[in-house]
Amino acid sequence: CGAERVATYAVNSYEVPPGSLIDTREAAEILFSRLAHDVASRPHAYTRSRRLTRPLPGSGTSDVVILQGSPRRFGNSARIASWCADEAARAGLSSRIFFLHEFSIRPCIGCYACYNYGYCPVDDDMPGIVRALESASVIVVCTPVYTGTVPAGLKAVIDRCQWLHARQKVLGREVHARGLLVAVAGRRGAAPFVCITRVVSMFMENLGIRPAAPVLIGDLDRARDVRKIEGAEDDVRAALRTLFAPGDEG
Repeated sequence: CGAERVATYAVNSYEVPPGSLIDTREAAEILFSRLAHDVASRPHAYTRSRRLTRPLPGSGTSDVVILQGSPRRFGNSARIASWCADEAARAGLSSRIFFLHEFSIRPCIGCYACYNYGYCPVDDDMPGIVRALESASVIVVCTPVYTGTVPAGLKAVIDRCQWLHARQKVLGREVHARGLLVAVAGRRGAAPFVCITRVVSMFMENLGIRPAAPVLIGDLDRARDVRKIEGAEDDVRAALRTLFAPGDEG
């Protein structure tokens, strides 16, 4: 084969953790010793890239992707998501709301296999969400505060988005988007939002999403309906108009 590289084997130390009978280097050496004869005898079988073994599913893309984190289909976060979609339409942009509770999203298992070939081996509905996030220009997270942080369904999606980070590193598929968090809480004041803003901020930072100042809406235990909070809808729409403005870089 000369100097031409005809096979690439990717493995990471998380797949062969401390305490295993072999380490990562030994695993790679064993595999290549088994393949050495086969590669030399039929190199053409190994020249096709295995970096991305299958395309991401999904029918088309949207300018604005809205992750609706509440399991309540007609709750306050869903209402806010509809405001976001409406504001996108007014700006001439396409949008899609992902009601995450209606998707089958399994927790991240920490295998780091996505850093080998840019694809997650977990079989569920996450690929369509990843494709949408990868192509969006604006990503909005609408969520209630559950026990100080995001609901479980949204947290599962956030953790699984490590796959997006892997695709950036392995395939160069960067996310070029602005981001906005709109969170609602039952109590008044800033305290209920301390953890949730950190979690969503770290999610966006990890993926290179450029976040705008969050819109935080409290006192829902009293008001019950976000439409009764004075200025809430105006604040959400104003934040979105800023993100949609041509040439906005934050």
